[in-house]
Formats: sequence, C-alpha cells, structure tokens
Amino acid sequence: MKKISLLIVFLAFSLFSVAQKFYAVDQIPNPKITGQDYFVSNPDGILSKVETINQLLVQLEQQTKIEFAVVVLRDFDESQEDFEFAKAIFDKWKIGKAGSNNGLLLLISIDRRKYRFISGSGVEGLLPDVVLKQIGENYLVPAFKEQLYDDGVTNAINEINDKLTNPQSRAEVQSLINQEKQQDFDWKFALGGSISLILIFYFVFRLVNKQAKKNNDLDKQSNSSTSSTANNKGPKTTNPKDDIKSIIKDKNGYEAVYIKGCACIFILIFISVFILIFVSGFGLFESLEVSHIPYILYVLLAIGLFFRYYAYIGNLRRKHFDDENFLEAVKEFHYKNWWLIVFSPLIIIALIIHAFKKVKTVERFKPIFDSRSMEMSRLDRDINLEGEPYLTKGQRKEELIKAYDYDIWESTDKKEHIIKVYPAEEYDSFVECPECKFRTYQLNKQVTTKAATYSSSGTAKLTNECNFCDHVEFIRWVTLAQLVKSSSSSSSSSGGSSSSSSSGSFGGGSSSGGGAGGSW
Repeated sequence: MKKISLLIVFLAFSLFSVAQKFYAVDQIPNPKITGQDYFVSNPDGILSKVETINQLLVQLEQQTKIEFAVVVLRDFDESQEDFEFAKAIFDKWKIGKAGSNNGLLLLISIDRRKYRFISGSGVEGLLPDVVLKQIGENYLVPAFKEQLYDDGVTNAINEINDKLTNPQSRAEVQSLINQEKQQDFDWKFALGGSISLILIFYFVFRLVNKQAKKNNDLDKQSNSSTSSTANNKGPKTTNPKDDIKSIIKDKNGYEAVYIKGCACIFILIFISVFILIFVSGFGLFESLEVSHIPYILYVLLAIGLFFRYYAYIGNLRRKHFDDENFLEAVKEFHYKNWWLIVFSPLIIIALIIHAFKKVKTVERFKPIFDSRSMEMSRLDRDINLEGEPYLTKGQRKEELIKAYDYDIWESTDKKEHIIKVYPAEEYDSFVECPECKFRTYQLNKQVTTKAATYSSSGTAKLTNECNFCDHVEFIRWVTLAQLVKSSSSSSSSSGGSSSSSSSGSFGGGSSSGGGAGGSW
C-alpha cells in the first residue's frame, strides 16, 4: 500500500513538472535584463544555441542598427492569438531605437506551431511584410518541421542580414515591394471597378425594365379598353388579341434567344465553377489575375444586357402582331437606346440583323394600286387581328403557326382588296395538308403515350398531323429508352493542396503596423 502511494505521488509530481505553462506577457523574461548584448528570450529552454544566436543578433545591430528580439516558448495565454501576443510584447519592451523605430520581433510558439514577425515603421521599408513572410516560409517552416529550431532561427537571421546588407538582395527586396504595391493596386482596382460596373449596369437594367413595364402597362390598357368595348356591345366574349398572343407566345424567336441564352450562361458558369473547384481548372485559370475581375464582370454583365435586350424585343414582338408595326417599334427603340451598345457591343449584331430585315421588307410594305390606279392602304393587323372579312380560318391558322404572313390591301372605297402572302418564320416546319390544302401539316410529330422511367422504357407514336383540320396519319410506334441514373463521379482531385503552412494574419506591431506570420 505504501509503494502504491509513493507511485501515485511520483506520477502526480511528474505530471505537475511537465504541466503546460501558458505564459502571460508579463511572465516573458526580457533578455535585456541580462545585459545589453542579449536579444533572445528562451524561458522553456527550447533553443540550445542561444549564445550563438545572440552573437548573430549583436552583429546585425552593429551592421544595420536594427534591434532584433527573438522569443521562443511552448505556449502562451490561451485567450490571445499569436499576433496579439507578439504585439503586446513589442509594446511592453519598446523594441527599437526611440525616434527611428527600428525594432523587429520574432515570436515562436512550439505547441501552437506558429511564428510571428512584428516590425517597427523604420524596418518596414527595408523588410516589408512580403519579405518577412518569404523568410518565414523558406527558412523557419522547413527547419521547424524537423524540430531544428536553432537552425531555423539562425538561417532566418542570416537571411535578414543578407537582405539588409547585400546590394543584390536589396534590389530583390525593392522588386518584392513593387510587386506588393502592384497587388495592392490590383485589389483596389478590382474592387472599385467591380462596384462601379455593378452600379452602372444596375441603372442601365433598371432603365430598360422601366421601358418594358411602360409598354406592358400600355398594352394592358389597350386590352382593357378593347374588352370594355366588347362588353358594352353585347354578350361577354374573349378578346381575340389575348388568344392570338397565347398561341404565338411559344413561336416568339426573340424570347427563345433570351431563354436559351440565359440557360447557356448558367451552364457555362456551372461548368467553370466545377472545373475550377474539382479539377484545378486544367490550368485554364492560372493566367487570371485579380486585375482581370472587372473585365470578366463587364463581359458577363454585357452578355446579360444583350439577352435582356432580346427579351425586350420579344415583348415588342408579342405586342405587335403586325410586322410593319413591330419593325417600326424596334426602330424607335434603337433610336432612343443606341447607347446600349457601349455597355453591350453584342447588341450591334442585333442592330445589323434588324437593318437587314428592314431592307427586305421595303418592297413588301410599298403601297400598291387598285384597278383605278389609286393607292391602296394596308390593313393594320394590330387593329384587325383576324383579318376579317378577307382571310379564311385556314389562312388565319397559317398565320398563327407562323407558316405564312398575309398582307391585306384595301382600296379607299373598300370595294377592292388584294391579299399578298409571304413565307413566315416557321415556313419550313410545315407542308401542305393533303386534306384541307393549307400549309398546316406537320411531319414526323412525336407524341409520348407512356413516359420512360428508371425502371422501364416508354412509348411514343410518330405521326403526320394537321394543325387546322386535325387530319392525322399514323407512321409507327417509337420506343423511348429507359432513363439511366447518372453515376456521380466523386473522384476528388488527387493533387490536393499540400501547403507547408497556413498563413497567419498580416498586420503590424504597436508602432508601425508591419509584420507577417505563419504556421508549420
């Protein structure tokens, strides 16, 4: 029993003797108390070549007038970070000469595996943050990983001495300083440029949206007045304009460009992010710099504005069934908003396309003459949507499915009329129906009768079908392939990041704001 008690006491004493000590700033011994030529504080006895290191620091002070203090310990106050703790030591010890502020401190915490430089303002120009960081990563971290703390500190001091005394190294320091200034400028340019672009494009989009809303409100008022007139005249009827718009909505090529364009942008961004995150970009992003961000943002916003422009033109297309009115409305919009090409040069392509369309319709909308050589007037199809009483139901159907466009010309006395026909946007999608003889016959139309699932295949019938008289010619049955679940290849990149250290916070001591840190 006595032996067990002695064993317990021995173990308790051993544990107490090796118990971790968390130093406060006041508990760190100031090396200058020992003598003027002492710069190293080594309270836990981690360094074994303190005398050699002190001699190097004395030589450094004699050659450069810089006071360089080194503190090596296991751990410190748990409530403080390495920068905060090192800054407090620098402030308490007042490292550096009064007036010149040429002090430098290196704090090393073994258990936290962190180092931290704190520099005075008189040192910051000679040893900027980027240089101190480079010294820490190249000389401290590799040695500390092998627990060669004396070698790491010695090599770092020698490198600092070389940076301060070697003309060639001074040129390198200046180059790094310029590089750091350039990076700082790049970040400011990227941030300022990006914010400015977002604000500018915000107001541009807002202006376009405002015009679109105004047109929509006018269109609603027009529909409302038309409905009111119809209700006053007799029984409640459906506004034919609404019916036509609902039918031709899916045939609007401008809106199709807008929808497909937005989908392509989304897919492109998704693929770019996937490549960047999961496959390290295949080297595609290595040449990108911070200063490129505003230019990339401008391209994305310009593309977005281009498709928003197409959406607006799509609204005009839905508002005007009459082709001449539509082209005039687009022309008016371009006249008022030509400046949009500054923000989205792609709109120039749309302007050119519209100009070609306008030229092609010159002959179409040129007035024609009746039998008395009197100029005839063209029927406004935004007012007379159905083309009554001149067009048959079959011809109206051809218009609605965009197979043909019909222009109706009337004489001034309303006794004569001429109908001219032109191929429309979907002309090639239809042929003449063998039954009703209108160009409303759609070939090889596939209709799903049973949808495919992950467990079974589906079926569909292939037919030729008329959109007017509903004449149907069955061709054959089609088997729809069974759906296959995509195997998510979660093959993470084998070349994971193997950074030797994680960067600490940048910042400075109490007297300058300079310094750098890291870990191993």
